[in-house]
Amino acid sequence: MYCLVMLWYVINILKPCSFWQTGFLRKKRMVMQHEAPQTVRFHMKDKSGSNVGSDPPSQPEKRKVHIVTGSILDATEKLGAAVPFENARVLIVSTDSHEGFHGLIINKRLSWDTLKNLDSSLEPIKLAPLFYGGPVVVQGYHLVSLSRAALEGYKPVIPDLYYGNIIATGRVIAGIRAGEQSAEDLWFFLGYAGWGYSQLFDELSEGAWHVSAGPIRHLEWPDS
Repeated sequence: MYCLVMLWYVINILKPCSFWQTGFLRKKRMVMQHEAPQTVRFHMKDKSGSNVGSDPPSQPEKRKVHIVTGSILDATEKLGAAVPFENARVLIVSTDSHEGFHGLIINKRLSWDTLKNLDSSLEPIKLAPLFYGGPVVVQGYHLVSLSRAALEGYKPVIPDLYYGNIIATGRVIAGIRAGEQSAEDLWFFLGYAGWGYSQLFDELSEGAWHVSAGPIRHLEWPDS
């Protein structure tokens, strides 16, 4: 199993990348700790100074909210100091009672110039949009993606929208490099967001997120 890398290690991995040097993550005011092998846990403080994500809600409270693949999370003011989730809008792309939730931040765009070591053979990839997806990466693999086509290894999120994990996205990137795959209809993300199953319900019960009533029907695709 691939080893997940904590955010502080991600910064070391991506030192050549100006994105990490501009202070976007340098302002973090969170303490991170492992909750599960595939998640990063944040303890956040709202404006009143109370901790968000510290005390678990009761089981009845957890069952009031349904989070499914295709749900949208919108950060509330309680995450105003919780970089990188301040003002974040997150699309849930994977749900599992054991592995938890994976999501992509869909409103924090990046320039491809951010990736200073991008191979020249990948110039065509710049035809696709690049966004900051979240603070979790797998060692040696930084990009995941959405596709409007059902590519190999991509899982459905909502109708006509599919999620590619690091393996599926790596396969697509190799195809782009070889000239066998177009970047059209692809949307790339640097990292993703991850929660333990109970962790996200804890944050919801404490007012950290607003959640959509079921999966969205359509996702606005950004310009290239």
